[in-house]
Amino acid sequence: MTKSNQRKSEILGMPFGTACNKLRRMVIFELLRRHQENVCFKCGKVIPNAEDLTLEHKETWLDGGSSLFWDLNNITFSHKQCNLRKGFVRREIVDGSLWCSNCKQYKPVSCFHREKKQRTDYALLCKDCSNSKRKSVKATGNCNNCGAVRGTQAFRRSHNICMRCHNELVRARYVRARAGKSHQAINS
Repeated sequence: MTKSNQRKSEILGMPFGTACNKLRRMVIFELLRRHQENVCFKCGKVIPNAEDLTLEHKETWLDGGSSLFWDLNNITFSHKQCNLRKGFVRREIVDGSLWCSNCKQYKPVSCFHREKKQRTDYALLCKDCSNSKRKSVKATGNCNNCGAVRGTQAFRRSHNICMRCHNELVRARYVRARAGKSHQAINS
């Protein structure tokens, strides 16, 4: 990144290219709004803001060649949600419901485990699907850590690790976490 772009990114609080694309989208949206053409090609409803605006080809250009890609008469606008490929469902919380990726239906948010890694803060699978999947997983084979033979001692049900090794790993993780906290306290 050049020094000029780096400085611009620092001032804007985002990468310069991202800011340029965002500005272009805002300008396009404002022009569409002024001419009352901010209507979704797919659903016919008004596109309320620039963040929900997407550029779309009326006719797929992959089969028709590059001329269809560049043809301005083949360009239209739509909502982000309407411009998804067929069969794809964007996981958004809608009226307190969320899409379960396994059973392919909307369920109340209370039917999902919390998962901070996900964009919606909820797991991809509902609790029922998650629990049935977890219960169906049954590990086979010997302990991955010490090589103990399954059946000679207790194993974790859905893992190839014996309980003795599992407990040692958990204990070591706990000790590392405690050491990290005491190290932070010393440096504070």
